[in-house]
Amino acid sequence: MANYNVQITNGVGSQAMKNGNYAVSVTANGYDATTLQPTTYTAAQGGAGAFTLRANGTLTLTFNETGEEGGAPITSGTVVMTDGTGTTHYGQPVAIGANGEAVFNNVPFSAETPYVLYFTQLETDEAHNIHVGVITVNMNAATLTQYVLNSPLAEQSFTLTDETYTGLPVAAATLAFTGE
Repeated sequence: MANYNVQITNGVGSQAMKNGNYAVSVTANGYDATTLQPTTYTAAQGGAGAFTLRANGTLTLTFNETGEEGGAPITSGTVVMTDGTGTTHYGQPVAIGANGEAVFNNVPFSAETPYVLYFTQLETDEAHNIHVGVITVNMNAATLTQYVLNSPLAEQSFTLTDETYTGLPVAAATLAFTGE
């Protein structure tokens, strides 16, 4: 029987193979090769195989008021791994703890060619603004911490004046703002 090495790029690959039964193994930076499932494959006309593998890195995203070490942490919220646009979610959202940390276990990494991972913050605490946009992480080590800015809420100032008598302040009123 023949042996084949199939190159996988962005999760996919293909190879013309002789029909038959094969033992399957894997080499992938940042992944535990012993977690490959399944470990056998039967090639047949028009066949296709789907395999899974568990990564072994740990990423801690620390959300705080400075986006750097030492900033005051946010106290709650959620964040999820996404694609580069932030629209496709991978896995379940991870809670941000009272220390501002969201820990993602089993993420891929590589010192040679870092894995680029993306995250979107879904929620934050009541005293901070949510991080706008996609958070990009270059996972180049088995354990990595990255800081993410959640700015404190900023005081807003408003005036309310009479339409007919320009400059006349409205003595008492409540402005109601409804948004996201």
